[in-house]
Amino acid sequence: MKQIISQHAPKWESDPDGIYSLAQGVVYWRPPPSMYRELAAAANSNLDDTNDGLSLGFGMDGAMSTDDGRLIHTYCPDEGYPPLLEALKIKLEKENGIVNPHVMVTSGANQAFVNCVLTLLDERDEMGNVSKCVVFKPYYFNHVMAIQMSRGGLNSDASLDDDGMNPNLIEGLLVGPTSKGVPDLTWLRSQLEQHRYPGGGNAIRMVALVNPGNPTGVSLPFDFLREIKELTKEFGVWLIMDNTYEHFDIMRKNSLPNVDNTNNARDYPCFDEEHVINIFSFSKGYSMAGLRVGYISLSSKSSNGSESKGRGTVAYEEMLKVQDTIAICTSRISQMAAVGALQAGRSWVHEQVETLNVGRQLILDAMSSMEEIIGGDGAMYVMGKLPDGQDDKEFASKLIEHYGVAVIPGSFCGYPGWIRVCYSNLPPAQCRVAAARLKNGLTDLCRKT
Repeated sequence: MKQIISQHAPKWESDPDGIYSLAQGVVYWRPPPSMYRELAAAANSNLDDTNDGLSLGFGMDGAMSTDDGRLIHTYCPDEGYPPLLEALKIKLEKENGIVNPHVMVTSGANQAFVNCVLTLLDERDEMGNVSKCVVFKPYYFNHVMAIQMSRGGLNSDASLDDDGMNPNLIEGLLVGPTSKGVPDLTWLRSQLEQHRYPGGGNAIRMVALVNPGNPTGVSLPFDFLREIKELTKEFGVWLIMDNTYEHFDIMRKNSLPNVDNTNNARDYPCFDEEHVINIFSFSKGYSMAGLRVGYISLSSKSSNGSESKGRGTVAYEEMLKVQDTIAICTSRISQMAAVGALQAGRSWVHEQVETLNVGRQLILDAMSSMEEIIGGDGAMYVMGKLPDGQDDKEFASKLIEHYGVAVIPGSFCGYPGWIRVCYSNLPPAQCRVAAARLKNGLTDLCRKT
């Protein structure tokens, strides 16, 4: 999209507002003040140059043995900055119901997913097959690209002319259907049965799910999530839950049933089981996208008793090798910033999220004339169906060129003929202008087909 926007940008230079983006999934607010205070304290501790002899040794608990602020330029343990790990474990138990997990800090949720792919998917499994990952379309394109890059050989249905860009032809990938953004679990069960090996095991190694959904904007209810959790457990398959948008479950669909949520109305329950890996991010709710901080939670439980390691522990130990090879560790100063952000708390994030209600309604109204829309109850997205025969890439280009508003073509997410609209990257006043442009563009361009 950046290339298309750049292509048409000169036309809008004379317009004081320029081109409005409803494309990239970012938020308009800044990180909390507590984050900046933490960064300032770390930087200020280095302005005194009277002590240049820093000891870089680790203490018995894994923490650095000298002043943290003075070490912002150094490595930290592969798994993460110890004060952040401690804070995250408290957060995970209090807000997500995950007790004493293994936690690994990554350079954003995207690296967290890549870590899972490289740890869990074999180039050749015990039957000589490439391990497979299931995603559901419309899918998050970076998840698909992670499989294409690392397990992207073409399957037997591909021809010599295929370039490896069609997800349906990728050997390590299975793309499942959805209905109104909800994954088809009947299809998933049939695939798990079809790929099960006679002697045990499965060619499908992991199932990936983003909830609340990107790009769908659909928030899945707790009962549905529990069903897919139990299904993957039945077949011994990993479930990768990408909770990047945990703060954006607008209608609180993921709530524990039969529980009084008065005292924990902001919480987002996750599954604390051996076969479930949870991914989180500081990029959205805390608006720290450029600082690149995400994290992975793996269960420390063992179903085989205390004498043996559980699946989560084994995976965590293998994943540390991936982490050390790719990143070594996430930037120490970014992790310090994350400690500061957590001090603001979940309530601060939800105050910001509530300001999106105006823009969300404006975008829903602007798209109301479309044949079908999905989303708007989770994450920060709404998807809309174009008239039959409309090329979504051309449509998106025309919206930019003639109406000064950018959206994501659905074909980027495996859903041609649709568009994805983000309502969080502009403050309410500017979103109002962008929504008006979008409405005009939809009215004119859809009428011309």
